[in-house]
Amino acid sequence: MFSSVTTTGAILAMLQVLPAVAAPTVANRDASPIPGYGIEELIWEVETTPGGPTVNITGTVENVYEELEKINPTFVSDFRLDDPDNSPSLAAPVKSRGYTIQSFNCNVYDYASLKAIQAGLVYLNGVPGKPSNGPGPGNCGRVSCSYNSAIYWCNDNTFTKTIDTFGYISGAAQSIINHCGTESHFTPVGGASELATKGKVFMTDKWNVIIRYDKC
Repeated sequence: MFSSVTTTGAILAMLQVLPAVAAPTVANRDASPIPGYGIEELIWEVETTPGGPTVNITGTVENVYEELEKINPTFVSDFRLDDPDNSPSLAAPVKSRGYTIQSFNCNVYDYASLKAIQAGLVYLNGVPGKPSNGPGPGNCGRVSCSYNSAIYWCNDNTFTKTIDTFGYISGAAQSIINHCGTESHFTPVGGASELATKGKVFMTDKWNVIIRYDKC
């Protein structure tokens, strides 16, 4: 997974994000992997061949990549994704942060692999479009998950929340790493103790981002 970041980023440049607006039910809250939060999955609309039909893929950015490989085994060559000159720059920082951090909570959840989370940040930086999250409070979407390490985006407003870019989610997650720090913990990535992180950051306009252990 980690060795294909550049190719994956080029694939993500083809994607359009469909707003996730279904309000969570009480049953969803009880079954949620985050107590007190409702979870809904993002839906992505993606071309399977250049200029060809589109399909909807539900899940994380990592799920999108996996499903494209199954649907069209030649999509890498079809979209010239093996050409380094054709791959967008994914590491470019968001030039202006369109949100204000209110507070952090570092003493929550179980640790996630720092390496896996950083790969997820690269994926998120490459996604075009404006993500939307359905009415809350406590409505979350799992935007990235690999090696049991997840990034969630949650809406605490009573209306659908749309932000300008997935880079805001990536930037917020990076702020968790910077503020809450890292510790050496056993994680599934290397099968041994490695750097890990966790935490939650709240914004003044009532959305938040979570880094935590999760099954995936």
